Parts: sequence; structure tokens; C-alpha cells
Amino acid sequence: MTKALKGVRILDFTHVQSGPTCTQLLAWFGADVIKVERPGVGDITRGQLQDVPNVDSLYFTMLNHNKRSITLDTKNPKGKEVLTALMKTCDVLVENFGPGVLDRMGFPWEKIHSINPKMIVASIKGFGPGPYEDCKVYENVAQCTGGAASTTGFRDGLPLVTGAQIGDSGTGLHLALGIVTALYQRRAGRPILTPISTSSPRPRSGRRFATSSVSPAGRPTPITPSPLPGCRASTKSSRASSNGR
Repeated sequence: MTKALKGVRILDFTHVQSGPTCTQLLAWFGADVIKVERPGVGDITRGQLQDVPNVDSLYFTMLNHNKRSITLDTKNPKGKEVLTALMKTCDVLVENFGPGVLDRMGFPWEKIHSINPKMIVASIKGFGPGPYEDCKVYENVAQCTGGAASTTGFRDGLPLVTGAQIGDSGTGLHLALGIVTALYQRRAGRPILTPISTSSPRPRSGRRFATSSVSPAGRPTPITPSPLPGCRASTKSSRASSNGR
């Protein structure tokens, strides 16, 4: 049986859980997923929660089925050449770096689009465009700001985060759907951007914010979250660019 995403190539710059959940789903549906990892280290989860010495952990393997993996030093000119060549042959780039990392790497949306005008860029970030877009977010923060923690615990106690990583896995699932939608839109010739707001801080949302860029013509709708104590607000004006930042 032909798989639905056969012939689609994914450049996978994700790590830990939220991004790898997304790209693994795409791999299961037949996409050729090329996972880019750091030289000498790889995805940090390779060494986390190891139950057998000197082998990749179950945590890593359960999130990275059906993928091909390479290591690439993007700070090296030769590494940038290799990455540029990969971008020319891929349909989708998926990343869950901290805010601004892809830009500092030398590959902002404008550069990626000049390399491959058909490239779909899908990004997972803690928050979308707005005063907190520069804040890094992990599972506990996502559950608390999104409100999921308020549904767990005891009536006479404080809210509790769930043991299951619903913020990470839920975000990956939503982004995978956004990417499939983007691929369909691209084939249909409709340049529309579909923002996926999976954790703008609202009481009934317990997931992280993720945006998927469908085309350079689109612009996401800015989402302004409520203030977060202890989180540095961005001094930049809110801007929404096609790479989901």
C-alpha cells in the first residue's frame, strides 16, 4: 500500500519531545524524515532515562522511528553548504529551537525562501508573536500558562501538572496536522497561512503554541498572552513573519 506522504521530504531540526512527536507522525505516514543532530552529542534524549548502558534510550527511540539521522555543524561554512543543499531538496523544515536560533544560524525565513521558494517552515515556540515571544517554554510552563494544570490535583490543594507530557505530545500532533494541511494547500495553489494556536494562555487550553507557515504570502494572526510573572517581555514590536515567529 502506498503511504500518504510518500515522496515528501522533511528536514527535521527538532529535539526532545514536541518536535520529534510531529516528525515521527509524518514518518509513519511515509515521509522521508532527515533528522539533523549536533555533532558528538546528538539529540539530548539519546542519553536521558537510559535503562541499558551505551545504547540510545527508549525515550529517544520511541519518538524517532522511521527517520534517517545526520550530524551537522551549522556554525561551520561547510556545514552551512550541506544544510543549503538539503533545503533545496526538502519540502518541509520543522524546528523547535529557542526563539531566534534559526535566524542567528544564518537562515531566517527570507534566506530559506530564497533557497527554496516552495519550502514550508513549521515552528514550535512557547508563545506566538507578542510580548512574550522571546520566552523559552517547557512542559510545566505550558501546562500552567495554558490552564491544564488547573484541571489536575485536589480541590483543597494547588494545581498540578500531569505526569504525561500532554503539552509536548499535543503540540506535535497539532503541528503535524498543520503541515499536512500546508502541503495540501501548496498543491492546490492556495497561498494561505494557517496559524495553530495550541497554547495561548486561556483556561481551556493546555498545550504549547505552535505555528505552521504555509507560504511566504501568509501572515499569522498575533496572539497577545496575559502577563507572566518572572518572564522577560520582549522589547521588540510584535511582528508576524512567515516562518512562524
